[in-house]
Amino acid sequence: MSIVFYNSEFIKEDDLVIRSSNRALNYGDGFFETIRIINTKPFNFSAHYLRYCFACSILKIDCIVDEESLLLLLNKLIKYNNIVNGSAKIHISRSGAGKYLPNSTSADILISSNAATGFEKNTPISLCVFSDETKTKGKVSNIKSANALVSVLGAINAKENGFDNAILMNTEGNCIEATNSNIFLVKNEVIYTPPITDGCVDGTMRTWVIQNFNVIEMSTSLTDIRDANEVFITNAITGITAVSMVEGTSFSNFNYSTKFQEKLVNLSLGL
Repeated sequence: MSIVFYNSEFIKEDDLVIRSSNRALNYGDGFFETIRIINTKPFNFSAHYLRYCFACSILKIDCIVDEESLLLLLNKLIKYNNIVNGSAKIHISRSGAGKYLPNSTSADILISSNAATGFEKNTPISLCVFSDETKTKGKVSNIKSANALVSVLGAINAKENGFDNAILMNTEGNCIEATNSNIFLVKNEVIYTPPITDGCVDGTMRTWVIQNFNVIEMSTSLTDIRDANEVFITNAITGITAVSMVEGTSFSNFNYSTKFQEKLVNLSLGL
């Protein structure tokens, strides 16, 4: 049976009680972080912690745990659940009562974990464009909000139309991300990705790519994507995934995505 951390103690998952008054449940008043575990260690942890602090600031929730303490909690949970490779998920929800106006800035914290394999070679995927609902360019769009309805509806739309994932748009008609990933394109050996100011999630794997390779941030149209030599998406769990098709446009060049994912696979193998 899995062990989770809830507020101040490690407990059995079956003993976890989330009350019906929980503000994330009622109002989406919270956020989450999903962290890859590689060889028993949280991968890219500092980037996750920076986004954790940023989300607390945006949502006006107390940053209840410092970086060292949060890492210690994660490492204990990993040890309790014997996780070698997998993921950990940190859920933060505002505690206290109130309706749309909360009466507290304090937070509840829940951390869970799951075992899985390390980073692996990914199969190229197909994308459609979802424009029925759009994301704003505000800072709430940059965090992993407990309200992810645009992503949910985009993922449903992709499945209904026979695609693997969907590109999301902002209110100005720019392509900003996929439902669960950031998006990159390569044109004439130059790598581009939409800027955070356009409303995409400030992805931790996006940060890793930008820190390790030369990337230009650029507002991105659907025409830019269709004219690219290569397109790939990134997220914390799967790493780098090549895109083989965006609706009617096919891509056969996977050079950059393959190279970047191989770097992550080698990290999983301890190379």
